Parts: sequence; structure tokens; C-alpha cells
Amino acid sequence: MSTLLAPPEHTGGLQRNLKKRHLLMMSLGGTIGTGLFIGIAEPLYRVGPVGTLLAYLFAGSVMLATMMCLGELSCAFPHSGSFQHYALKLLPHPLWSYTIGWLYWLSWVFSLAADLTAAGFIAHHAFPSLPVHILSLIILATLTLINLASAKSFGECEYWLSAIKVFAIVLFIGAGGMMIYSLMQHTGWQPTLNSESAWLPADRWQILICMTIVIYSFQGVELVGNAAGETASPQTILPKVILGIGLRIILFYGLAIGVLALVYPLHQAPNGQSPFVWVFSHVGLPGADVLMTLVIFSAAVSAANSAIYASSRLLWSMAGDRFAPASFNNVSANGVPVRAILLTAALALVSMLSRYIPAQRFYLYLIASTGQVGCLAWITIGWCQYRFRQAVNRGRYPRSLLRYTSPLFPWTAWLVIIANTAIVIGTWFSERGALMLLIETLLMLLIIASWFCFRPDLKSNG
Repeated sequence: MSTLLAPPEHTGGLQRNLKKRHLLMMSLGGTIGTGLFIGIAEPLYRVGPVGTLLAYLFAGSVMLATMMCLGELSCAFPHSGSFQHYALKLLPHPLWSYTIGWLYWLSWVFSLAADLTAAGFIAHHAFPSLPVHILSLIILATLTLINLASAKSFGECEYWLSAIKVFAIVLFIGAGGMMIYSLMQHTGWQPTLNSESAWLPADRWQILICMTIVIYSFQGVELVGNAAGETASPQTILPKVILGIGLRIILFYGLAIGVLALVYPLHQAPNGQSPFVWVFSHVGLPGADVLMTLVIFSAAVSAANSAIYASSRLLWSMAGDRFAPASFNNVSANGVPVRAILLTAALALVSMLSRYIPAQRFYLYLIASTGQVGCLAWITIGWCQYRFRQAVNRGRYPRSLLRYTSPLFPWTAWLVIIANTAIVIGTWFSERGALMLLIETLLMLLIIASWFCFRPDLKSNG
């Protein structure tokens, strides 16, 4: 069943009031979050600094290729449903769009819970009298109100939160450089890399196994595809965003991890403290560790803010495609899908489980589980771009739709598909891989079963 000849795109009541600066900072800051500031401790411990650097650079290259594929699709069909909607238009059967849509929506809900848990855990150090789950609830309520106001309110909030994260990365690289220069004056200083075991782990497969946590750090960049549907002149803005933002993200990550590779203690087990806070506390700047803790808090809040936006727009899109109840396609006078936002926020209350599960363990479990679905989303983006370009070459779409052209077709799409498939399979061999595979398989089978159970009813909606 092909849906290549779909009707023209429309906003469905959403307003195009996100500006270029929102999109630029959103795409840059959206990938700089708790996955880098906190999650990086795990790969540093498992595969060492060089293995971590290689893993992040490889993941960054895959991310850049994904951005190029998504940019081509978003310039041709700007839509807030992004790749879920493109899958319906371009892939052979709508079941894949339905399955990846619901999987990805659930992953954003769990990602939201992870980021709320991280933010609540950090805030708990400043307000020890309030438990983590209460602080998470306060943050969730605040962000929900911001998203209910308008897309512009979300954009402004995300702009400034992302600006803080970008400033923190630049400050960290500068402070790390000063620390390295100071250590070089001591003849007895040996960089962390100056040991045989620091170059690569004895078990090379550990790098692939850690890739789920690493790839999670970059996931969120596909949010640009959702935002394109609420941005004025996306065909003009997106080409300027894609390459520059991708290269900047790789540069920021590469330099930051390079600093850690030289100074962070080798084989230090994750203990809940960010390696970034460790560096600032040793660099000699008074209060720098407190400042970095505040930055990490803003990063967690920013990621949660993006999660509410992305998941609500995805649910709105699926309702418009008749994959969800039609009521979720309704928007308010301000142009926001109120019911989709409220349902997402309600389900994100799973973060309240931090009352019963240690916050650090709960956070790592959530980001590992959501990383898998993010890989499937990137595979879908590569597959859709491949199908779209094939359709253009065969004359089924006019060539004028290629307002931005992803380079090196079809190799860019194949890199995205093959690399993410390898990461998904490699993760199954990790410590929790068998359990993750079981849960993901059951969840996917449940979603597929719901297609056959409810599809007739969904067809009759709206």
C-alpha cells in the first residue's frame, strides 16, 4: 500500500511563529543535555577516554548524516509530525508509520521522565527537605504551563535554556584548557591517556555496546523536523541550520571529551557526579562546580521542555493521520494541541517512581531504553529519504521539491540505516540487553496488535 501521492501539507491549526533563532538554538542546544553532562560517566568508565571519544565522534557523524536526510524531507514537506508523517507518505505500508509513531511517542514520554528525574535529583541537593519526586512534579507542572501558552513560549524558553548549555560547554572547554596548561608545567604530570589500557578497552565490543547511551546524547536533533512545521519559511532556514549545527555539535562534543580524556581519572566508576562538575571543582575557579551543577539542571529542564513539545506534536500528527483519537488533533486559539500536551504530561508522572527506585539507577535505565527507539527513528529518517529521492528520480514527485539536497545519495541514507541497526543489535549484548530486547519486542508486538484491533475505529475518526 503506497501513499506516495498524498495531499498537500497543512498546519492543521498550528501557527508558524517559531523564528530562525529559535530553530538555530533549539537544534544546537537540543543535543547538549543530560546525556552528555551526566550520561558520559558510564562510557568513560566502560571504554575509557579514547573509546569514548571514538564513540561520540562516530555517533556525531551518524547524527550529521541523519540531519541531512531529515533536512531534505523537511524542506520538501514541512510538517510538525516530522518523520512519522513522512513514513506514512513514503514507506510501503502505513503500519510502519503507526508503529514507529507510537514507539517514538512513548520514548519521548520516558525521556521526559528521565530528564525530570535528573532535574529533580539535582534540585534535591539544593533543597534536601523536598524529595526528588516532588521536585520533579513541580518542574513538570511549570513546563506544561509554558507549552500550553504557545509554541512561541516554548521557543523562547528553549532558546535561553539552550544558550546556557552552549555557554557552559564553551566555558568548560576554556577552563579545561587552562587546567591542562597548568598541569603541563609540572614535570610529574601524566595525562590520563598516557597508559596502555586507556587507549581502547580490552573488549572492543564494549564500544558498540555503549553506543546506546552515547547515541542518546545526540538524540533530540530530529526535533528540528517537528519545529519546521511551525517555522516561517522553513525551506530558507533549514539548509542554513543543518550543516553548521551538525559540525558545531561534533566540535563541542569532541573538544569537551578531549578535555576529559586528558584529565579525568581513569576507570572512575559513575557515582552520580558529573565528570564536568569534577573538572570544574579541580580547576581552581571559586564556585565553578556549583555553577556547573546549575547548568546541568538547566540542561535537564531544557530536555524535558523539548520532550513535551516533541511528544505533543507527534500525538497531534498521529491524530491527523487517524492513528490516534481525533480529539488530539484539536488545537487551542493559541495554536497548541492542548489535549496532546496534557496526556503527555500525565504519563510522564512515571518519574514519580523515583520515590521507590534510586534516582541515579532509574535515570540510567530510562535513557538506555529510550536510546533504542531513537535509533529506530533515525533508521526511519534514512529510509524515508532514500524512498523520497528514488520517487523523485522516477518522476513520482517533481524535482522542484528538492529545495535542499542531502549529499552522497544513497550512501548518506545507508550510513544512517546500517550504523543504527548495528548499534541496536550491539546493545542486545550489554548487561541489560536481553531484558531490553524482551521489553522492546513485547511493546512492538503490542502496538502492532493494536493496529489490527483498532484500525477500523481509527479510520472512522475525524
